[in-house]
Amino acid sequence: MIPFKTPVKFGLISGSALIVFTVLLYALDVDLFSILFSIVNGLFQFGLMIVFTVIGINKLRDEDLDKKITYVQALLGGFIILLIAMYLNSIFSYILNGIIDTQYMPNKIDAAISKYEDMGMSEEQMGDITEQFEDLKNAITVFIKSLWMSPIASAAIAAIVSAFIKKDKTEQIPL
Repeated sequence: MIPFKTPVKFGLISGSALIVFTVLLYALDVDLFSILFSIVNGLFQFGLMIVFTVIGINKLRDEDLDKKITYVQALLGGFIILLIAMYLNSIFSYILNGIIDTQYMPNKIDAAISKYEDMGMSEEQMGDITEQFEDLKNAITVFIKSLWMSPIASAAIAAIVSAFIKKDKTEQIPL
């Protein structure tokens, strides 16, 4: 249906960019759970994946499919790009948090919980926050969750992005 070389290439590039970003955050010891950073981080990572997906689908259309692509071809190409990127990032995150530095995420979570306690939150609110963060402390739980969430997110994002890709870029000769 589509040549897989371009989507795989852009999936690997996008995944590698996410890994570099993760390493940068780790090296800079950023407060991962501050509200402002969470928003900026989410937007940056989401934007990065969207940009590489759009570029990858456009390259697939222009170089591999003679400047014509169907919605399904764009959807499949985008899905492959996003899934590879997300899986690469998940694998690296597991290696970082589950093997290299097993105390990194628990320490970040404990610091965030302490910060919320200092803000004077009620016992009930703290219980809810602590419960939500508990799963994040276990690297294998986060990794397993990403294995089933990544395909769903990839399909949804690819479906939206594919709708905005120009389907036919062949030059039309004026009459």
